[in-house]
This record gives sequence, C-alpha cells and structure tokens, in this order.
Amino acid sequence: MGCNIVDVPSHYIGDFKVGDNIAYNSDVLCELVNSNDGGRFNKLIVIQAASILEASLGEIIYRAQKFYIEGLSGIKEKDLEEIRGKKIDKLNNIILIMQKYKILHNLSETIYSEINELRILRNKIHIQDDIGNGFSRDEDAVFTNELRDRCLRLLLLIIEFLRVCPETL
Repeated sequence: MGCNIVDVPSHYIGDFKVGDNIAYNSDVLCELVNSNDGGRFNKLIVIQAASILEASLGEIIYRAQKFYIEGLSGIKEKDLEEIRGKKIDKLNNIILIMQKYKILHNLSETIYSEINELRILRNKIHIQDDIGNGFSRDEDAVFTNELRDRCLRLLLLIIEFLRVCPETL
C-alpha cells in the first residue's frame, strides 16, 4: 500500500503549531508507509496514524473551546457551552465527546468503535503492555497488514471529512 498525498485545508485547525505538527507527522507517516517492506513498520504506522487522528480530532474540540466569536456552525450553541467547560486532552475523552455530540456520526455506524480500537492499539506503544480486548500478545500477530490498512483507511476517511466539511466545523 503506497501513500497518497491529500491536500487538506487548515480550516479545522485552531492552533497553528498543532497544524504544523500534523503536517510534519503526516510526512513521516508517508515515509513509513513507503518504506514498509514486509510489514516491518506496521506498528509504527498504526501509532503514527492514531497520533495524527487524535491531534486532528482534538483541534475540533480546541476550536469549540477557544473560538467564541467564530463558533462551529455544525455544533449547537448549547453543546458548545458544555464542551467549553470540559478538560479534554486524551483520545478516549475526545471519542466520547465526538460521540455525545454526534460530530462524526454521518461517516459510518461504527466510526466511534473503529476510532476506539485504534486508540487501544496506539496504547500498545510499550512492548511489555498487554492491551487485552482479544488482541494477541504477539505484536506481529496484532500489527498485521490488514490492521495497518484499516487504520490508514480510517485516518483518510476522517481527514477527508475534515477537508470537505468546512461549513460544519
């Protein structure tokens, strides 16, 4: 699987440095994908994809909390007020907020469970940690080509959503 470059407008980014880091880490992800002979970098690709996803989704929350004048037209003002009062910085919490306010609900019926699975897999960064949930303790059995491809498709789906939905974010 090669890496496709997708231009993404930065309208969903609230913090320039985070956007800069997303771009940098996206380039690194492409290098990993393009150098991934035999699936050697599958784990690194999954971790990198999850980190980019977390930063991207986190920017929606950041904008909801910080952009009082601009607002986010796709989120009700009442919901924005609730989001502004919350400390949200971990992917699990971001997923819960996205789900509660139905921010990604049009993408698929399973979008939140798919992101949550990616979160669990990203937490396998430490070699000695078990992640449970029916995953093998053998990393080569967990970080397969199929899993890598699913994670990259999920990241691309969400990035495409962020790219084409400026009026809702």
